[in-house]
Amino acid sequence: MKPTITSLTVLFALALGAPAFAQAQRPAANAQASQAGPGSVSQPDNTTASYGDWTYRCQQGVGTRVCEMVQTLVTNQGQRAPVALIAIGRPSRNEPYKLVIQVAPNVTLGNNAGVRAALGEKDEGTLAPFQRCLPGGCFGEVNLTEDLLKRWRAYSEAGQLRYLDAAGRPVALPFSFRGFAAAADALAREP
Repeated sequence: MKPTITSLTVLFALALGAPAFAQAQRPAANAQASQAGPGSVSQPDNTTASYGDWTYRCQQGVGTRVCEMVQTLVTNQGQRAPVALIAIGRPSRNEPYKLVIQVAPNVTLGNNAGVRAALGEKDEGTLAPFQRCLPGGCFGEVNLTEDLLKRWRAYSEAGQLRYLDAAGRPVALPFSFRGFAAAADALAREP
């Protein structure tokens, strides 16, 4: 019986811990490759492609291939640590795309708490309610409608992530739509 992924939550947790996931999967992958016999071609465990400011990445697990498009936000050129991560993917072709946004755990929680992904400063944005907070960040999730994906594909200006920090102060982080349409096309082609 093949294992299935029931939530993109697992995908993004794995994506954030990719080195550990890859190490955990290597023995099984190596065993499969050695059983395949001489002359067979093995597939890479992880693949990535860049589309403007978006990265398209796939991970091959045991019996599954999971892909997503991701943008990592940093506050300035010299900073290496991300301040937020935006990811779009789906666990299987017959499920809707899911938007998952990770921000620092210094957020306000409560009713209607989450992070909004907006098309510019004047757009109200799409609320991704916080689902959980871990030491590495708080995660907002929402299913993306086809209409919203269509609007995002056509958008070329800077977007904004908006949320309230733990002191109740508004935080607005810019993100880019450069390469979004091409990355979304690559994601749509994934079986």
